[in-house]
Amino acid sequence: MGGADVTIYLGIGAAVVVLGAVIWTHVQQQSAIDRLDDRIAHLMAGVSLLTDTTEGALRDVAIEIGRLAATSDTRRPETPAASRSRINGAARRGRTVQDIAANEQLSEGEVRLHLQLDKARKDRSRHASLR
Repeated sequence: MGGADVTIYLGIGAAVVVLGAVIWTHVQQQSAIDRLDDRIAHLMAGVSLLTDTTEGALRDVAIEIGRLAATSDTRRPETPAASRSRINGAARRGRTVQDIAANEQLSEGEVRLHLQLDKARKDRSRHASLR
């Protein structure tokens, strides 16, 4: 019976080794699955945050567009000659460039440009009358 006992022990030993390998493989795969689950959870949290931020930004843009559309000026644009005469009249009355720009809703640079162009027109007409 000695040979049969050795064979049984070898069979049991091989079964234990195979079972140990199966358990070790299962543990390794389970830890890989857990790491993958963590990565997917982080990815989903990032996508959720990005989605919430984008929705909020688009909502804010839509509100701002609606606000601007509701308050848009519907008056007719003025002719450059009318603006020019008001700007020149205000400058002759001693108003500052800043005041004129605020009243006309123009930049200070535009007001200065109107004043310089008017001065150049006057100089040209003076030179033309001297000829």
